[in-house]
Amino acid sequence: MLDVLRKNSRNAIIYVLFGVIIAVFVINFGPGSRTDDGGGFDYAVKVSGSPISEMEYRYAYIAMGYGNEPAQFSRQLRRREFVMDRIIERELRAQEADRLGFEVSKKQIEQMVEDGRMYIFGNRVKVEEFAKDGVFDYERFSKFCQNRLGVTVKRFIEQQQRELMADEVKQLVLGATKVTPDEVKSDYDQKNLQVNLEYVRFAKQLGDDAAPTAAEVEAWKKTHEAEVQKIFETRSYLYKKVDKHARLRQILVTAAKGAPEAEVAAAKVKIDDAKKKIDGGQDFAEIAKQVSDDAHTKGRGGDGGWRKKGFTGLGTVLDEKVFTAKEATIIGPERTDRGFELVKVEGFREGDLTIAQVGTEIAEELLRTESGKVKARADAEAAAAKVKGGAKLEELFPKLSDTGETTDPAKGKAAAGGAHLEETGLFARRGDIIPELGIAPELAKRAFDLKVGELVGPFDVGGGVVVARLKERKEPDGEYFEKHKEEELRKAAKEKGAEVLSAWTQKRCIEVRDDGRIKVNENVLSYDGTPAKPGESRYEACQVSQPRSMLE
Repeated sequence: MLDVLRKNSRNAIIYVLFGVIIAVFVINFGPGSRTDDGGGFDYAVKVSGSPISEMEYRYAYIAMGYGNEPAQFSRQLRRREFVMDRIIERELRAQEADRLGFEVSKKQIEQMVEDGRMYIFGNRVKVEEFAKDGVFDYERFSKFCQNRLGVTVKRFIEQQQRELMADEVKQLVLGATKVTPDEVKSDYDQKNLQVNLEYVRFAKQLGDDAAPTAAEVEAWKKTHEAEVQKIFETRSYLYKKVDKHARLRQILVTAAKGAPEAEVAAAKVKIDDAKKKIDGGQDFAEIAKQVSDDAHTKGRGGDGGWRKKGFTGLGTVLDEKVFTAKEATIIGPERTDRGFELVKVEGFREGDLTIAQVGTEIAEELLRTESGKVKARADAEAAAAKVKGGAKLEELFPKLSDTGETTDPAKGKAAAGGAHLEETGLFARRGDIIPELGIAPELAKRAFDLKVGELVGPFDVGGGVVVARLKERKEPDGEYFEKHKEEELRKAAKEKGAEVLSAWTQKRCIEVRDDGRIKVNENVLSYDGTPAKPGESRYEACQVSQPRSMLE
């Protein structure tokens, strides 16, 4: 065979391109760049006694495109382990070819080289470079094998024979895998059926206007002590060495800078009136609900929560007054950039906080979450009932424009919980994924069986509860399928064959591994040049998944 290559080295009929791997090997395995992994091994792995050299392993790693990746990135993706599995799989298939009596003759290798082809661990590459003045040059080929690959021409040819042996098994499996037209049509229909859903999502979070009362929080806390304690322990790091915070309750009457004098005067009268009522004994929180213009705190009785100095949002002057005041002090009215503000300092805390100090706010958070879920489902069920009773979804809820605003402001105000009508757009099956909604297993299961106009739900989806209606259904193109049936049959057979081959290889790999016939030099799997340390995750053959694309 070598004589044939030498004789043909002056003929223009052979074009062998190794450019794909020359560049990386010039950098990684050029003269002076070869290293010894040490450890007393002369192999990277042995599969049933058949050794694969360290250089072959390096060659595979670079050829797979991983040579220039940062070590940490490669470690996270377990690149070295993946390549080791690929090498083992190739050898298992080649050994199966031996068992079945397959042979790869030298003539086949000659023909492959003459056609300008070679295999790199299961992948056939077409090459057009490795010729001098358009003519194959044996001397350059020989030097390339020795200087770049670190193998002799003989070893390179033997390796290519193993590659072709493994490919014989692959082709046997692919050729033996059959699919029926009915199978393929059913699969085609599933993949190409598209639906478009209209949906309304009800958030599982109470709005600021639906805050539980202090009495409700305390009652809930008493019956859920274990849950509160668990959250406190989980977040314990948040309650250590806490800077000084103030618990604030506030009332804002808007009067922006530069507002007309009449508007400012009216705001001043309003805030002064609120202050008189509070001084007269009325509850600050109730007055806040009636008077305040602050949308975030109004529904919560002006409760602004715990604030750190400099982060009150009240401006420098008022912020300073807050942190020099005593507990239960009411500050203001004060003129700020927003308008006129009254602030009640309900308390201070700092240092290591106890559950007695934070238990109530934890309980309120949990109660709000629980109540939010209940309310969201109730709103969703009510909406579904109205639609089933004859109402139209688009009349109950506004639809958002491209700018994120409701197309009908009047409907927007009437929409329960700020819910609005949205649309997924046409989409095909993607497992449990639905565009715009994300992971929604129950809805994904129902979506493709719906009739146009049919409503389903409620479904729990992420942070909300959803009701959905099928707006549009696009059936698969049957005419296209009939026109391309043979192509679809071939594609389906190839995909099924790849799955069968992958399953057989995985099963065989585990059998050989468990029988102790896979011996790995773990030094070659090191990402930093040192063996695995005690406690580090060690390699186990047959564990790194193989993408289908590697089989094609």
